[in-house]
Amino acid sequence: MANNQIDMFELVKEVEKQQLRNVDDVFSSLDSLKNEDVTYVKPEAPRYANTNEVKRVSKPGLPENIGPYDTRFEAFKGIVEHVSYGTIDVNGYIEGHKTALEKYFREAYENSKDLYVVEARVNDEITRYTSRTHLYEKGYYDGLLYVYNALKKSKELLMGKINKEINLNL
Repeated sequence: MANNQIDMFELVKEVEKQQLRNVDDVFSSLDSLKNEDVTYVKPEAPRYANTNEVKRVSKPGLPENIGPYDTRFEAFKGIVEHVSYGTIDVNGYIEGHKTALEKYFREAYENSKDLYVVEARVNDEITRYTSRTHLYEKGYYDGLLYVYNALKKSKELLMGKINKEINLNL
């Protein structure tokens, strides 16, 4: 190594070897190395690369109020548009979640008259989806569950609306 470069690991070993007992000794030892360049710092592992390091992420819930709707697709659209991530600050999770929402929203738009087709495809992908070790994959899987639940809720909302209209006419 060059004269004024020092490896961080060597610095730590040096401090341990000296067994510096008080804070002043640690700072004086570090002050003597102040003008030296650091040549190597252990690279930080990618954020949440290990499944043991994944923090708990709360899933976005379905909204209570989605606004006016006349068709099942409009109800589904209202649910998907009102997704709230709250205080989730993990970008990989949100990206995966949004990818699933966008994919199946486009598919629902193309099949707006028959959302049962989309519901079957989402259910099929949920059963086949196995990898959930990274945040993006977990977000994507949770996005699939959100879409599936949104499709179920849109069906229930429309059935409730039809039931109300039938009861009013009786």
